[in-house]
Amino acid sequence: MRGLPTHAGALLISVVFATSTWAANEAATVKVALLDMSSAMPMGMMGYGMMGPGMMGPGMMGGMMGQGMMGMMSIRTDKPTVKAGTVTFDVTNWSRSVLHEMLIVSVDNPNAPLPYDYTRAQVPEEQIKVLGEAEDIQPSQSKTLEVTLPQGTYLLICNLPGHYAAGMVTPFSVTP
Repeated sequence: MRGLPTHAGALLISVVFATSTWAANEAATVKVALLDMSSAMPMGMMGYGMMGPGMMGPGMMGGMMGQGMMGMMSIRTDKPTVKAGTVTFDVTNWSRSVLHEMLIVSVDNPNAPLPYDYTRAQVPEEQIKVLGEAEDIQPSQSKTLEVTLPQGTYLLICNLPGHYAAGMVTPFSVTP
């Protein structure tokens, strides 16, 4: 700090320290995209192709579910890991026609399947530990969810009927 008066040098050190402390304690923001087949279709193609009018005849959904719908829907994040503390999830439903939601579920093993109720086509929420939820996000809309998360392993899921089974799940971890 040569050339600065003593009080100016102390002020500079205080500002640098305060700025670095603030940055270390700054809340993490995670951008989350809720996606399905309509998210990737150009507007002119809506209503055509596999999901077009008249394509969902009786038994069609059952046949698709029987063959597995994995990958037809997904959840993507801009970062898979954050530090423990306050986390803000900026959740956007990129679908053009389907309602979605996002739940934060605490798990021991992100590779183990969650319990599943096949009659309701949902994860029974009373059997899992939900730490936060952004409900009923309309197509092309966003919601913000702020939660305090301890170190651990989590899954982000959409638990509307059939969505988890269709691939709307992604692991998420929180480090010390």
